[in-house]
Amino acid sequence: MQYYCLAFIPAPEGGYAIFSPDFPELASQGEDIADCIEMAMDALRIITSEYAREKKALPVPSSFVEAKGKIAAELKGLGMDVPHESILYQFIPAPSVDMTCIEISVTFTRRTLDSIDSKARARGMTRSDFLAAAAHAYA
Repeated sequence: MQYYCLAFIPAPEGGYAIFSPDFPELASQGEDIADCIEMAMDALRIITSEYAREKKALPVPSSFVEAKGKIAAELKGLGMDVPHESILYQFIPAPSVDMTCIEISVTFTRRTLDSIDSKARARGMTRSDFLAAAAHAYA
């Protein structure tokens, strides 16, 4: 199981904003630390599911020192002046995502298979990737 370090940053209006040095798309907030942990776990579940759907490898988790440096740089880039000692860091477990490939057998007419292959080539995809993308489009 992988653990990702997330930063809980006090918000001026109360509560905390949640930042992730490893998942820039993760954005959430919580009223208190317990709420932040719950929100962070939910956000990680959603993001890792999206990564799996897109067949995108999960990022290597940052160490604590790396996480602090990335968060400091992100806050500076956003023009946020937050005292470093007020930021709380928490390691959150990422849910496991099964990306095991499974071989299956399907039957198509020659004409249908030729059409699938043609459309896959036109998109720079393999037959399997095209069929998986088509299945996700209808999910």
